[in-house]
Amino acid sequence: MPVNALLTCLWPFVLLYFRLRAATDGKYAITWRGRLGLEMPHLGNHPRRLWVHALSVGETLSAVPLVQALKAENPSFEIVFSTSTETGRVIARKNLDPHVTECFIMPLDFPWAVNRLVERVAPRAFVLVETDVWPNMVNQCRRRGIPVFLVNGRISDSSFGKLRWFRRLTKGMFGSLHQVFAQTLTDKAKYELLGVPAGRVRAAGNLKVDSVLPPLSEKAVAGLRASAGVEPERPVWIAGSTHEGEEELLLQVHERLMVKHPDLLLIVAPREVRRAGELASAALEHGFAPAFRSRGESAHGRGVYFLDTLGELSRFYALARVAFIGGSLVPLGGHNPLEATAQGKFAVWGPHLFNFRELESQLVLAGCGAKVSSGEELEEILTRFLADAAPGRRAESDARRFFAAHTGPSRTIAREILSEWGQGIGEQMP
Repeated sequence: MPVNALLTCLWPFVLLYFRLRAATDGKYAITWRGRLGLEMPHLGNHPRRLWVHALSVGETLSAVPLVQALKAENPSFEIVFSTSTETGRVIARKNLDPHVTECFIMPLDFPWAVNRLVERVAPRAFVLVETDVWPNMVNQCRRRGIPVFLVNGRISDSSFGKLRWFRRLTKGMFGSLHQVFAQTLTDKAKYELLGVPAGRVRAAGNLKVDSVLPPLSEKAVAGLRASAGVEPERPVWIAGSTHEGEEELLLQVHERLMVKHPDLLLIVAPREVRRAGELASAALEHGFAPAFRSRGESAHGRGVYFLDTLGELSRFYALARVAFIGGSLVPLGGHNPLEATAQGKFAVWGPHLFNFRELESQLVLAGCGAKVSSGEELEEILTRFLADAAPGRRAESDARRFFAAHTGPSRTIAREILSEWGQGIGEQMP
């Protein structure tokens, strides 16, 4: 295959890139061996092993309720879990420790690497979460008779356009998927156009509805405020999973808001926690002496608090009047707004939430969120929620109604996977 020949030629350059990044900014320092297929998990034989793979943090969190449901439906199955990033693996170990026997790094799609890995893991079924589909991995599973299930499947408009250009190369990959559980009817149609037979794809809903943290109790909120040094009545707004190019505008908005609300606190949770140092400089330029969660610093007397830790954002949304969803002011597709909605908070995002188009429409229609195109529009919404408690109470009520109407599909998908393959996996497959 010409593509595999190209991958082979690229391997030394990818190695050099990973080593340089590990030496300069620390990225890939832990994962580079696994990403290059030089480090494999140590697993014994198991006749009823399921392998679940999620790209990074968001996909891992989406997979949590599915893994729990799979294990609850049939505890005799062994489940192993892979991610493509170290942050994803940390979250998997934290949330899935009782349910999985191993968490490891998935290599890039080098043919020899995935061949060795599939041979080593020897699963009876392979479950992919959302978007991380690779030709060689799917092909290796197909050759060994291992069914590949894609769950919570979604394809953004931009990715769909690119994939259609390479349809001759990708049709075999998508056609080899045993079953696709797409998030929406729109996603279902896209998968069919890319080569998944119509009988093997259906719209099953969004696993993220099942994966969000339930609303924190008043006691839990009070404890979280105390741990961060945030006084009980202090007004807070939060920006979650922010990216480069967004924080400057958010700091400008915060600076203007503090003219009328001098006690206002902005909590910023950068998507990449290692960026906290550079963000501190930006905060200082606006006259804010920030505090850092990772250092155990208090937000008392500070205007900006950096949540530079992993796995805490979903809880910190409970402290805020309004939550801004990052990755949406820049064209990255945005991040999951349901974590904020689950805490009863009004969610606001920029014009680029294209990874969640249908969910975006549902939240706006339900009164749970709004799209803004400028700092002025964001400031207007924040001003309204800071001036009066009534909008916040309405947002909390609307959020409860939204979740009551949108039950997640994790148990249904788990039962379908197991009903088709699970009850006979150990006996039917060699």
